[in-house]
Amino acid sequence: MGGEESAPAALAQRLLGTALRVRAGENVVVETWNHTLPYALACVLEARRRGAHPILRFEDESLYWRSIDAAPSVARWATPGTHEWAALDRTHAYVFFPGPADRPRMRALPEGTRTGLIGFQTDWYRRARRARIRAVRSALGYASEAQAEHWGVSASTWRGQLLRGALDADPKVVARLGRLAERKLRKGRTLRITAPNGTDCTVKLRGRPPVVDDGIVGPEDLRTGQNMAVSPPGSVVVAVEERSADGLLIANRPSFLPTGRAEGGQWEFRQGRLVNSWFTEGQSGFDEAYQAAPKGKDLAGLFSIGINPALPPSTPQVEDQEEGAVTIAIGGNHAFGGTNRCPFLSWVVIGEATVAVDGLPLADRGKLL
Repeated sequence: MGGEESAPAALAQRLLGTALRVRAGENVVVETWNHTLPYALACVLEARRRGAHPILRFEDESLYWRSIDAAPSVARWATPGTHEWAALDRTHAYVFFPGPADRPRMRALPEGTRTGLIGFQTDWYRRARRARIRAVRSALGYASEAQAEHWGVSASTWRGQLLRGALDADPKVVARLGRLAERKLRKGRTLRITAPNGTDCTVKLRGRPPVVDDGIVGPEDLRTGQNMAVSPPGSVVVAVEERSADGLLIANRPSFLPTGRAEGGQWEFRQGRLVNSWFTEGQSGFDEAYQAAPKGKDLAGLFSIGINPALPPSTPQVEDQEEGAVTIAIGGNHAFGGTNRCPFLSWVVIGEATVAVDGLPLADRGKLL
């Protein structure tokens, strides 16, 4: 990875070049907030260098919070106008640095206010898929000082981890690992996850198509509607049979949950349901969200395996993408082709795990085979 001063230009080349393959004459939108503006400006410059036509969409953090106070009917102004929808229809590539920076403040807003601010997003993604927009979301947008404090990490270290995972990962290696995992998971019927820490759990597959995020939006991704990549990449996620989990999962990586950081997670499944859960840190936050969640919260819904060899372990927001890191999530999996529509989602992450698909190795102590 290059120095701090060269990181914006290097990331812009990776996002617009490797991830989106922006060509001359294409229309590009770069969306940003204050805390990621240097990276967004580098993306605008890179788009122009490629002969493309960029638009910078900027949201000012201070103005955003003032607007909520001055115009409390937030859905009226937060929902895109017809001119924004029209621009989306004519966009070829979209680079997204999410915000606001003060995400804890966002989560503390009344539910009705939050819904008004972000309720349009489902429609946005639907329109973007229909328009076949190639899009990438940079996790740097989450790595703000406020969010780092919420999770008890150093913001500068976190940003360095994200840049390392985005810039040092060989795209060809990430894509190869993604194809390898996808083939085995698509054909498999039973997964067994073990680790030296006592983890031993099995889940069943149902032939549902795995979703591969290798950081590149190609023609096949557009065909299947997977047009939003994440930077840094990457992971392979599959919806498991909802009532099939059995055994014990012991996390040796933190989970960076909306409720807070959770460490030392231990989940026990019997006959498909979560029957016991412990955390050495973050227990109260998990319990509060879990107890308030509706039916389906206790079912294992998703299996994920990381495919990024350059991503440091325990990188917040992308902790599941470290090569070989196994993530099991409970709750809703409908977005990945499952049957559970429960809005609750939580997860534990096991590094250096061994994974077998129908008795054949997928990963051995954290290395994909």
